[in-house]
Amino acid sequence: MSEQIPLPFVSLVGASPSAPPESFPEIRRTRRKAARNRPLMVSGRSAEAPPTSTDDESSRLDVHDYLVRHDDHSFCFQARDDAMAGAGIFEGDMLIVDKRIQPAHGHIVLALVNGERLVRRLHHRGRKTALQADAPDVPEIQPEDGSELTIWGVVVGSFKRFWA
Repeated sequence: MSEQIPLPFVSLVGASPSAPPESFPEIRRTRRKAARNRPLMVSGRSAEAPPTSTDDESSRLDVHDYLVRHDDHSFCFQARDDAMAGAGIFEGDMLIVDKRIQPAHGHIVLALVNGERLVRRLHHRGRKTALQADAPDVPEIQPEDGSELTIWGVVVGSFKRFWA
């Protein structure tokens, strides 16, 4: 079983704690608006036969419920680069981040490293913590003395918009 880190995980050596995620303008809270609750239709049929409005409720998918597990502890963050392309996360993708899930080795996390917000894979080596990208040209980050590492939450899903 993976070793879990209690949240908020903050590794400080001569640095001051950072502000919570909600204090940054690019962080968006997840919330449901009951009046606009229109679940998508899910179909096991071939592409030639799209779902119809007469399909039963069991064929509906609520995207919010699918992506957000803990509404009061989740927020959205837009990926800023392609460092996690190997995990299917690209610049501009909207990520669902859950603060309630305890980060463990191998989780994709949203971290604040010396004031910079990064999406990386959490990696433990003994008592050392590192943040790894899933792109070969992006170097691993190993916090050193005098640096700050704050794990804001675990990335649990993503979505993107195609501009067609």
